[in-house]
Amino acid sequence: MSDSLSTETDERLAAAVGQYALGELTMGQAAERAGLSRFEMRSTLRASSVDLRVGPEDEERAADELDVARAVR
Repeated sequence: MSDSLSTETDERLAAAVGQYALGELTMGQAAERAGLSRFEMRSTLRASSVDLRVGPEDEERAADELDVARAVR
């Protein structure tokens, strides 16, 4: 992988982790933005000492999670 591509990937991952930690993204959204599976994202968050949130915060977030899950099929 070239350095610029690696840097871009690292920046996307860092941004997704940060936005998840701030509650701006769900885990599914963060994984999608980072280009990871939900399982990879969960491992990354744990390795980054980010507290995992279980379940959507509200109905809108639940609908967002459902949309992401449908897109993955």
